[in-house]
Amino acid sequence: MKKSVKKLLMLLLSAVAVISMLAACGSTKSNSSNSSKSSDSSEVFDSSKPYTGKFVNGKLTKPFHLKIPTPQAFTEGIVADKKGFFKEVGIIPEYTGVLPANVSLAQSVIKGQNDLFNSGHVTTIASARQAGAKLKIVLTGSVDSPELDKSHMVWFAKEGSGIKSAKDLEGKTIAMSSKGSCAELWNAEFLRQNGIDVKKTKIVVMADQQQEQALKQGNIDVAILHAPYSKKARNDGGFLVLTSSYKIAEAAGDGRLSGVGVRAFSEDFIKKYPDVVKAYIAADYKAQQYVNAHYEDALKISAKDLGVEQKDVSGNLYAANQKWVVPEQINFWISVAEKNKLAGFETPGKVKASDLYTNEYNPYYKGEIK
Repeated sequence: MKKSVKKLLMLLLSAVAVISMLAACGSTKSNSSNSSKSSDSSEVFDSSKPYTGKFVNGKLTKPFHLKIPTPQAFTEGIVADKKGFFKEVGIIPEYTGVLPANVSLAQSVIKGQNDLFNSGHVTTIASARQAGAKLKIVLTGSVDSPELDKSHMVWFAKEGSGIKSAKDLEGKTIAMSSKGSCAELWNAEFLRQNGIDVKKTKIVVMADQQQEQALKQGNIDVAILHAPYSKKARNDGGFLVLTSSYKIAEAAGDGRLSGVGVRAFSEDFIKKYPDVVKAYIAADYKAQQYVNAHYEDALKISAKDLGVEQKDVSGNLYAANQKWVVPEQINFWISVAEKNKLAGFETPGKVKASDLYTNEYNPYYKGEIK
């Protein structure tokens, strides 16, 4: 009797061991964007525990999962991932999906839903900080180009509409992706340069991907389109190009600077993970320079990742060999925003460049990477 009980117990223990092994295998994620293997294969990333990795010799000593919004357009971040630049420094991108329509990127970063603020500009960060979201720019990304395929934004009117220049925009409806955005800033400057009071136009907020159809149907008079939607509209035809962000900023002093994008983290993240910030900067800078040197390949990589045809993909270039934030570029945006009395910039000097960015965690600026 005792032997039978002992045998039964042994069989039960064996079954439990097999089930445990199968469960462990089944929980392994196959998606490379959401799983990782560290240099120490016995270590599993656990965000609930203190991160102890350090930035040494250009990379992290332990891998870090960085929460990033899923890319929806051409960006050097796609290249940093697909070409292995993130992996080289020990960063594992963890894509969080597309932001809900009622949630801003700044909100998601402050709440910890995302770590990286990777789509916005100087004015976006200034507005977020004024609203209490303590974000800091750690690197700039992208510059504008006179080539429309590489332009930040393009202003379109429908052919045959009678709209041929800024002088024709009084009383017209202009669509832009959001208020307080780059589109609002450079549109206001475009109108100001041509003596048109922005208050005498009607501004409507509309997602870029909806504007082309709205323009065709006559629901709006002008569409302000970012890449890649600007290229798609040009490929589709039937539209007149009024101007570009490059031309507007060129008249303001420097065409390239209308495309200055920013890469930022919350101040809390920077304080908690300074070495991760260093690693991110190293990888992103390398990706930016890869795009400059291999633009067509970068478009091909992005088109495949986004699941679209390469002919409809376009994007910006990056400042050559610009390894850290240049204050004059931040001040350029602040100056234009003040000139146009953009919300939050009505009082000259209220927004200071030094409050918006830091180079203290930049490994190039600090000499950690030569």
